Amino acid sequence: MRNPNKPFVAVDWGTSSFRAALIAPNGDVLDELSTPRGILGFKSDEFVPYLVATCAGFMAAGGKMFLLSGMIGSKNGLLEVPYCPCPATASNIAAALGWVDTGIADLSIAIVPGVRHGFEDVMRGEETQVFGAAAVLGLQDAVMVLPGTHSKWVQLQDGAIMKFNTFMTGEFYALLAQHSILAKSLPEPTDKPPALDPSAFLQGIERAMKSSASGQSLLGNAFSTRVKSLFNELQPAQAASYLSGLVIGDELAAMRLPAGSQVIIIGSPILCERYNLALDHLGVQTRAIGNQAAWAGLHSIYGQLSASAPL
Repeated sequence: MRNPNKPFVAVDWGTSSFRAALIAPNGDVLDELSTPRGILGFKSDEFVPYLVATCAGFMAAGGKMFLLSGMIGSKNGLLEVPYCPCPATASNIAAALGWVDTGIADLSIAIVPGVRHGFEDVMRGEETQVFGAAAVLGLQDAVMVLPGTHSKWVQLQDGAIMKFNTFMTGEFYALLAQHSILAKSLPEPTDKPPALDPSAFLQGIERAMKSSASGQSLLGNAFSTRVKSLFNELQPAQAASYLSGLVIGDELAAMRLPAGSQVIIIGSPILCERYNLALDHLGVQTRAIGNQAAWAGLHSIYGQLSASAPL
């Protein structure tokens, strides 16, 4: 149950990681933690015990209300929560939370539902970051991108998510880099990705943009990575940056962003760097925000709950 005078526990629980924070009533992050325990490593009856054990310190400090976002609300998570349709505000999200019957006194767990754009596209977790970025940056209207395995482009209008598009950019890069002929032109796979070569990356961006203007796509551009490597125009580390530029450039070409417009980038420093470099090269202004977007978003949704919200 929401108590406006006590902190709550915010949780961002995805397929590969678990992040939690103790959030003060005013939105300050009092403490946070993370583990590599994504939802796929649990049986259905193991989620709540893990949550309670991992966040025991937060609970001792008064955090008895948990608000969860991400894939924890999917069919593979603790409770499958139906998607909230667009247009969706933080208030709409709060009204559509899924409440978990924990069987534990004084413990409330609610899960953010995610958002769907008609029956064409869906997101889980990104909506929370969008509302968080809007709150931190003081925005009601914005174009936002959340780079990743599946990049999301979101149109925010009057504080509502109106529509969004998903690009499988990160996944296509991984497939090309690891399971295609192009793998022979790139560095051997390691735990640490190759450092960004800005010049090679922008070569890829430029090729993708020019090709798009003439009706060509990534399918017609990707093999150029191999050709440039064969003739020593690109060394392996440069080839990785060039290929990254091709796939991100294909995404940006599809968005058709006019020069002088502004995009909010939400994500890790590594991905934000690449999108910022590419968008700046195209004359698009950017503002970036990192992991705090999730906490700010969960605080915004929490603030929409009434004190009599269900247990």
